[in-house]
Amino acid sequence: MNNESGYSSSFQDKANDWAQLAQQDPEAFETMRSELLNEFIQSSPSRIQKQLEGVQWKIDHIRQRANSPEEALAEITTMMWEAAQQLGQRQQELLALCSGEEPTSTPSRQTAQILDFKLRQH
Repeated sequence: MNNESGYSSSFQDKANDWAQLAQQDPEAFETMRSELLNEFIQSSPSRIQKQLEGVQWKIDHIRQRANSPEEALAEITTMMWEAAQQLGQRQQELLALCSGEEPTSTPSRQTAQILDFKLRQH
């Protein structure tokens, strides 16, 4: 049965339970959150598990570095939108190739400065 917001009561009840646990016992909440995420990653196809672990590692480090939950959310949301934009660009490139068109854009390349860390002799 759906409530006014369109969510099933079961989903809303679970969300409320998680919110209550986060308020009452943040440590237990983090343990359960971590276990659930690990279970999800381990139950995913093996070919994408390393990628999922990498994304989760990145998210965990964003959360640790952030000065507030809102700051972490903003950075994680930005990361998500950038990934969605890249996916959209790849989709457009694929559609162009499938229709016989020449790609109008070249794949973007990220560049980085290579730093030379040589040991100094004293």
